Amino acid sequence: MNVSNPVEGDKPPPKRKPIWPWLIALLLTLVVIYAHHRISLMLDDLAQMARDFVQLAKWILTKLEG
Repeated sequence: MNVSNPVEGDKPPPKRKPIWPWLIALLLTLVVIYAHHRISLMLDDLAQMARDFVQLAKWILTKLEG
């Protein structure tokens, strides 16, 4: 028996790489995409609200003048 030359059958099968890091990366990517979408919606609403306040102030000023 030659110890320096192992038989092919003695080798353990190659280990599979774990999938959980990829699942965590996918989950974090989805969370970032969702957060970006929600923040964009909030900023759009904030911009619309600012325009509405300006329009309301102009309307009040016209009512006070006239």
